[in-house]
Amino acid sequence: MSTAEYWAELVTVALLGTDRREPPAPPPGGFADLAADLQPGATAAGLAQQVAAVAAVRRAAFTPGAPADVLQPPAADVRPVTSPAACAAWQKVVADWPVVEDEWLLAVVRGGWRLSPELVVPLLARHRGDEVRHARVRVAAGPLGEWMVDWSPPLGRTSRKALPPEELAARLAHLPDLPITPDLAPLVERIGPEGAREVAAALAGGLSNGSLTVANRAVLVNLCARLHRSVLRPVAAALLRVDPSRPSIGLALALADLLSLRALLLDQLEPE
Repeated sequence: MSTAEYWAELVTVALLGTDRREPPAPPPGGFADLAADLQPGATAAGLAQQVAAVAAVRRAAFTPGAPADVLQPPAADVRPVTSPAACAAWQKVVADWPVVEDEWLLAVVRGGWRLSPELVVPLLARHRGDEVRHARVRVAAGPLGEWMVDWSPPLGRTSRKALPPEELAARLAHLPDLPITPDLAPLVERIGPEGAREVAAALAGGLSNGSLTVANRAVLVNLCARLHRSVLRPVAAALLRVDPSRPSIGLALALADLLSLRALLLDQLEPE
């Protein structure tokens, strides 16, 4: 029996009176669960209860779904769940350094992890308007992500223009480009101890001598978000040694925090 049909039956009984006609049995689901709480024989009270419940549902334009015990669970996912520490790193990323969220998600996928359940809905909702990021979240979430989108379509992608499958697949596997000035761009390629010394000299030295200032913050953040992982901790340590009396000390500390966060999340999710 549909909600509309049940409502019509309830209205008929209310007009005729419960002494002349028995109320209809509530359909399975929320209405039946509500009726089960009544004392036996409370016919009039039961009718009033069901009328109120169905009226509320009709006003909300909502039809109760199937009982929870008949919902099919998502398919199994054998990948290990991201650790509490990795989940905490994501929280810091989105709060302080969203520029590295793409890297965090890619590290989850490349490291063979699946998203911890409490992150699935926030990430699906956060990236509904971005086809590439939303697809990356669904890969990281696995069957649970697909199950959640089926159960709650608003969690699905809302961007209208779909990319060709080949382009989408290529973009899923790579970090997006970030604007970096030509004089700093070569630092992205530096690796190992020698590369770390060169990057540290450029950044810490520039912040110390005034050639790099807070006016360069956006470019420096992009650069630090793309430096090779082998130089992250040494460069962060060099930035922490910038003279506290220098005007750019706040920027140096912020960049050190970004580099340390990247090193941490990569060690957690994608060990070398």
